[in-house]
Amino acid sequence: MKINAPPASSTEANVPLEISLTAAKIPADPFNDVILDAVFIDPQGRELRVPAFWAGGKVWKIRYASPLVGRHTFRTECVPPDAGLHGITGTVEVVPYPGENPLYRHGPLRKSANRRYLEHADGTPFFWLADTWWMGLCHRIHFPDEFQRLASDRKEKGFNVVQIVAGLYPDMLAFDQRGANEAGFPWEENYARIRPEYFDAADARLRYLVEQGFSPCLVGAWGYFIPWMGVEKLKQHWRYLIARYGSWPMTWCVAGEANLPWYQAKGFPWDDREQVRDWTKVMRYVRDTDPFHRLITIHPTAINFFTARNATDDLGLLDIDFLQTGHAGNEAITPTISTVRTCYADNPTLPVINSEPCYEMLNDNLTTEWPRRAFWSCILNGAAGHTYGANGIWQCNRLDQPHGPSPTGHNYGRIAWEEAMNLGGSRQCGIGKKLLEQYAWQHFRPHPEWVSFPSLKWLSLDNGQWIWSDHTKFAADAPNIRRYFRRTFTIPAGREIARAHLRFVGSSHVEAQLNGRPIGVGWDHLKGSQFDDRAGLLRPGENALSIWVEHRPPAGQPIGLIACLEISFTDGETLRIETSDAWKCSDVEVSGWQGVDFDDSAWKQAAVIGKTGDQPWGVISEPDETYFGPQAAGIPGVVRIIYVPAASPVVVKHLGADTAYQAAYFDPVNGTRTAIGTVKASAAGEWTCPPLPGIDHDWAIVLEPANP
Repeated sequence: MKINAPPASSTEANVPLEISLTAAKIPADPFNDVILDAVFIDPQGRELRVPAFWAGGKVWKIRYASPLVGRHTFRTECVPPDAGLHGITGTVEVVPYPGENPLYRHGPLRKSANRRYLEHADGTPFFWLADTWWMGLCHRIHFPDEFQRLASDRKEKGFNVVQIVAGLYPDMLAFDQRGANEAGFPWEENYARIRPEYFDAADARLRYLVEQGFSPCLVGAWGYFIPWMGVEKLKQHWRYLIARYGSWPMTWCVAGEANLPWYQAKGFPWDDREQVRDWTKVMRYVRDTDPFHRLITIHPTAINFFTARNATDDLGLLDIDFLQTGHAGNEAITPTISTVRTCYADNPTLPVINSEPCYEMLNDNLTTEWPRRAFWSCILNGAAGHTYGANGIWQCNRLDQPHGPSPTGHNYGRIAWEEAMNLGGSRQCGIGKKLLEQYAWQHFRPHPEWVSFPSLKWLSLDNGQWIWSDHTKFAADAPNIRRYFRRTFTIPAGREIARAHLRFVGSSHVEAQLNGRPIGVGWDHLKGSQFDDRAGLLRPGENALSIWVEHRPPAGQPIGLIACLEISFTDGETLRIETSDAWKCSDVEVSGWQGVDFDDSAWKQAAVIGKTGDQPWGVISEPDETYFGPQAAGIPGVVRIIYVPAASPVVVKHLGADTAYQAAYFDPVNGTRTAIGTVKASAAGEWTCPPLPGIDHDWAIVLEPANP
C-alpha cells in the first residue's frame, strides 16, 4: 500500500494509495463538523465520490484504489470550505501490478454472474474459507508477533478470509477493557466522536492481513449497539470505516447478530425486528456511500431463521447470504443442511456461506469431527465457501487472561488461542478446500439423490431403560437439576474392536465421556443423539462410560436418561452397554469422576424409572437420512464428490447402466487420497462402496468417468 502519497503520485492496479491533507485551521469538532470527499474521475470517465477520514488534529486522509490502468484525477470538496482541504486537485497514475498477491493480481471480490459463488474482479473463482477472529483487533492478541503467527498458520492451511469486528464487540458491554486495543477504544465513551488512534492501531493489523492475501470481512458492530448509539451515529461509524478501508479488498458485514438484543434484555433472546429495521437503514447507507462497491452482507443470530435474509428488511441490499446454524453436534446437522438447501433454492439467488457454524471446542466439548462435518455438509449442499471458528480464537483467550464470563454469566471455556490454533478442524477444512479446488468447484451442484446408506445404522434403544437418581418429581418452576451417571465395563484382552457407537436421549442437556475423553453432547429429547466411530477411545481391560444430565423443569420435558453404547468386534460379536440399575449415580460432581480409576463404590445405584416406549417419554423416533446420511455434489459426467459421515457402506446411484468410473477414497481427516481403480455400475446404474478398510471415522469418495 502506498502511504502519504503526494497529490501527484502513482500506484499499482488494485493497490490502495493514501493522500494526506492538512486543514488551514482546526475546527472545534473536526469529526462532526467537517465532511470531506474527493471526487475521482477514472480513465473511463466514471466519477467516484470517495469519503475522506479525519486522522486526528488538522489531518484528513483519502484512500483510493482502482483496477484501471491509466491517469486518474481528483478534486476535493469540503463542507465547510477550508483552504487546506477544499478544492485540492491532483492526479494518480495507476500502473500494472507486478506482484503475486491474489487480491491485487486478480482484484477484490464480487458475485459471479449467476450469483452462486464469489470471484475476483477479473473472474477468477474465489473459494471463501474464513476464520473467525471477532475480537482480533483487541489487545489480548498481541501485535505484531502473535497476530502474525496466527495469520501465518491460517495462510498455510488455505484460509483466505478473516471475519473480524471493528471494535464494537459481542459478548461484552461497550468500553469493557477486554475490548480495547493498544490505543484504547474506537469511540469516546459518550459516542461524541471517533478516536483515530484506535484505528491507526487497527490499520496495522488489517493491512498485514491484506498483504498476506487475506480479504478481511469487516463487521461494523454487534447488533445491540444500534439501540445504544442510534442509526445516525452508526452511519457516521460506517462512513469512517468506508473512508479508511473501502479502497482495501474488504467485504462489509454491516452488523453481527443484527437481530439479537443485548444479553440482559428482558425476555432475552428474541428476534428483534426493531433492530433489523434500523440496521437495514444502515445497510442502505453503506450501499449508497461506498464508491468501491464492496460486497455487503449481515450476520444473523440463530433464532427461528438462520439466514441473513431474516436480518434485513431489504433483500436487495444483500450480496452474500450469511448463515448462523447453531453450536452443537447432532442437533446442528438438520438445521445446517436444511438452511443451506433452503437458501440455495431461495430467491433472489445469492452465494450462501455459513458464517457461524459450530465452533470447535466451544464449551470445551465440541470436538473436531463437528466443524469438519459442518464444512462438508454445507459445501456439498450448495454453499459458496465456509467459515470455521475455534473457541479461544474468536474471543482471543490468553492462558493468563481468558475472556471470562459472558454478560449472561456463561463461560464458553478457557482454551487459549495458541492451543486453539492447533485444533484439527482448521487444517481439515483447508484439506477439504484443497481437494475441491482441483476441480471446477464453482460449477458444482448438490445431488442428494446420488447416494444413500443401504440401511441407516441407528442404534436401537428398544431394550433400554430410563434411569435417574430416584423417583422424585420436580415442580415446573424448580431450578435446573444435574445428575452424574457412570458405568464401568471390560474389553477382554485380545479382542479387536471394529467400531463403537453411542446413542442417548435425555432431558434437557446431556454430555458423555468415554475414559475421561469427550464423546458427545446432545439435547434432543425426542430422538436423541448418536455418535459413531468411537472405537479409538476404548482400550483393552477396564473402561468407563460417564454421562451427566441437566434437567431443566421449565422446558416441560420428562426427566430421565436412556443410553446404549454398542461395541462391534472384528469376529462379528457385539457388546452392548445399556442404561439399567447396574449404573452408578451421584447428585453432586466429584473431581475425576469420568476416569476409569475413579472409585465409585460410595455412589448410589441408579433408579430405573421406565423402559422404552413408556409414558411420559413415548416412542423414540429416528432421524431423517436426508440430513444424517451421506451428502453428494459435483458436475454430471465430470466428477462426483460424496461425503459419508460414518464408517459405513454406501450405495452410489444414477451412474448410468454398466458405466465405468475411476474411483478414489479421500480421507477428510488427513487428506490422503487412495485409488480404488476402475469400478463399474450395475445395470441399474448403482455401485455399492464400502469404507476404506481400517477407517473408523467419516470418509469420502471421488468418482470421475473412466472415459470422459
